Amino acid sequence: MKYLLLCLTLVSLSASAQTIIDYGNGEVYTVGENEKVFITQQDNLYSYHPYQKTVQFKKLWPSTKVDAPPYTPNPNPKGTQEWCEAHELHANGYTFDDQIWYRDCDVTGDGQYNQCDWYEPTGATSFEETAWQDLCNNGDPWDPDA
Repeated sequence: MKYLLLCLTLVSLSASAQTIIDYGNGEVYTVGENEKVFITQQDNLYSYHPYQKTVQFKKLWPSTKVDAPPYTPNPNPKGTQEWCEAHELHANGYTFDDQIWYRDCDVTGDGQYNQCDWYEPTGATSFEETAWQDLCNNGDPWDPDA
């Protein structure tokens, strides 16, 4: 019984909680092991490092570290209009999904997914045709021979 209590005590002492910092803009940072956190209003912070023959002061700089946001995959089939509209470009760096977006969605190569990428002009009078002319064709009507 004594050994069981000793083991339980050692396990409970070795368990530690993670320190998480929540920023006002919704970003989160998890403090790693052996990482120190200083919260202060002072501009000049220095750390003290004594050595055998000298003493050294090192300036501490504010940290801009944040945890990467959790990845939420796009539920729509890749390359469809719904997927192209919902895809967040470079949300997790440059990924294979970004390559698909540039290849299948950004037809005009302008870095934006808009009516110029998905609308096929017909020459018929409609609100979509007029919007396409204004946005993509400098206000000129569609010319099938061009």
